Amino acid sequence: MRVGYLTYGLDRSPTGIGRYALELLHALAGLAGGSGNGAGRTGRAAPHMEIVLLTTERSDPFGIWQEFEHHPLPGCGLLPVLTTSGHLAVAAAVRRHRLDVVHDPNGIAPFLGPRAGARRVVTIHDAFPYVYPEKHNRADNWRYRWLLPHAARRADAVITVSQCSRRDLVRGLGVPQERIRITTEGVNARFRPVEDGPARRALLDRYGITGPYVLYVGGINARKNISRLFEAFARVLDICAASGAPKPQLVIAGKRQWRTEEIEATFRRLNLAAHVHFTGYAGDEDLPGLYSAAELLAFPSLYEGFGLPPLEAMACGTPVVTSNVSSIPEVVGDAALMVDPHDVDGLAAAMVQVLTDSALRGELRRRGLQHAARFTWARAARETLNVYQDLYAHV
Repeated sequence: MRVGYLTYGLDRSPTGIGRYALELLHALAGLAGGSGNGAGRTGRAAPHMEIVLLTTERSDPFGIWQEFEHHPLPGCGLLPVLTTSGHLAVAAAVRRHRLDVVHDPNGIAPFLGPRAGARRVVTIHDAFPYVYPEKHNRADNWRYRWLLPHAARRADAVITVSQCSRRDLVRGLGVPQERIRITTEGVNARFRPVEDGPARRALLDRYGITGPYVLYVGGINARKNISRLFEAFARVLDICAASGAPKPQLVIAGKRQWRTEEIEATFRRLNLAAHVHFTGYAGDEDLPGLYSAAELLAFPSLYEGFGLPPLEAMACGTPVVTSNVSSIPEVVGDAALMVDPHDVDGLAAAMVQVLTDSALRGELRRRGLQHAARFTWARAARETLNVYQDLYAHV
């Protein structure tokens, strides 16, 4: 079985979906014998599987071109779905490489061209613009309203990453539930408690972090509810001042994205410049140390298709305060404190509770480590391979 695996945007700093695409690719290679081309077995008899990368990137910072056979998609730019040539280039690659299955793990799906004999799989991670269209940028709203319904209809299988996302895709895109397969995300083994004090201190010095801190990891955009996080953190500072407790920092580890006007206005109105530290993008090599040194992860997102930062924090032994909406309850289970993301007072109270109650911190650490261990990329790869096999059986 020859599988074409679409990649784009991986010559940039990958965030949620890009990290998913990379992690799943390497886990699939592990099932195929440890490299891009080899034999592997899952719970059922697995045919020989070879992975061919269909790439739009101009550079290869992660070295995946050396590990896998790859086929450039010339002239397609970042998003091959936006060009007719992109659709035709994918179809031509299917014929040239005799691909049996083509998988777009990024949710764009340039599948409007000729089928050329291959079965088509697309991973659609969430339906956020259908739930909160006012919180997203116009480009993504357009993509969901026009491109994804077409892609979902033309795909032979749709993968998503949570029960919540499947329900929202059924409602928003009209995809029959039986055509949607769920493959949960995983936590890379690099995410584990970093106990080395000097190494942690050197990392914090490099990022300019001093003293105890509450950590947020993710993009800076309206969907992530950062304005309310600022409101809640300002109340945490007031509570600390009234009780004489040390005031923590709030560390924001992520890139500025879209719809940030309200976030920036809230930051200025609350005069938080002395208490909030923006690190910019933090790579996977630094995140375990940042999680491990934090007092807690605050992740009050309004909507997630999955929500990987809470699991990564748990795997590093860090207590988590997060939302009780969308996919997050099914991801974190009973291993986190969950609050209504619209309730600023509730969010502030949960953060103070974790900051001041050492017994609670210890219990959340214990539960989090156990819970995060259940989520592996190997399992995600096996579930994805099962989708490929089911389609391959009907090529």
